[in-house]
Amino acid sequence: MRIIKYIFDIAVPAVCTYLASDDAVIKWLIRRNLLSGNFNILLFQRVCLLVSVLFTTFILNIKIMHYEHNEERQNKEIAGLYNVIKQFAQSNLAAISNNNNFTFDLRIFVPEINIFKLVTAFLTRRKAERWFVIRNIEPFAKRDITEHLRFRVEPEIQGLVGAAYERGAIVYDEALSITNSTEYSLDKSQLSRTAKLLWSICVPILDENNKVFAVMAFDSDSSPLNISSNKEEIRTLTNTLAIMMRDSVPEMFKPKWRIK
Repeated sequence: MRIIKYIFDIAVPAVCTYLASDDAVIKWLIRRNLLSGNFNILLFQRVCLLVSVLFTTFILNIKIMHYEHNEERQNKEIAGLYNVIKQFAQSNLAAISNNNNFTFDLRIFVPEINIFKLVTAFLTRRKAERWFVIRNIEPFAKRDITEHLRFRVEPEIQGLVGAAYERGAIVYDEALSITNSTEYSLDKSQLSRTAKLLWSICVPILDENNKVFAVMAFDSDSSPLNISSNKEEIRTLTNTLAIMMRDSVPEMFKPKWRIK
């Protein structure tokens, strides 16, 4: 039904514009005696032009305004959902850490699809590298120095993101200030963007086939967290959030495309 409406919206102004600019169809109908020989072609064309203008100017604009209104409403609803998720995680982590001023960032890592590298890999018959790139979404995380941060997940893994992808399970490090520069095969750019982090928890987002299609990362550069002593509580919290976000806002986990 919706397809018919779309076709109607496109067809009406197109047909009216054509009839207003070309009288061939009207003359053919007159020759076939389907219209009177006294049919006022000029008036008909003016009416068609007016209908086309009115339809395009008013009806389609109303539809556009309606669409924009719905989009704005949906964006507000999504923003509200984001805030609920953030507050839920904030209150739980604050309770776990016994710190009412606890702060953290929640970042999403999604597959980066590089068209150039895929084509190159296909032509050379080599397996393409697979990378996950960061998606900072407010209010979960700001677009700070981590913007464009990416980690390789195949064939050789990098960082906790790569480890979560490879294992398909939650991984964490509560002493990143000590281990980050030596244990995760990070390059200089990755190290400079993650150097201030105290800890990180990476949670794989699984599809219906239990394949990892995104990774959710919690981290902080200001609030310590004893993860080992609260492992089960944190596992329950992060798994709950992962399922909630996967089911409620799937567009958050769509891949990022690159041409080269």
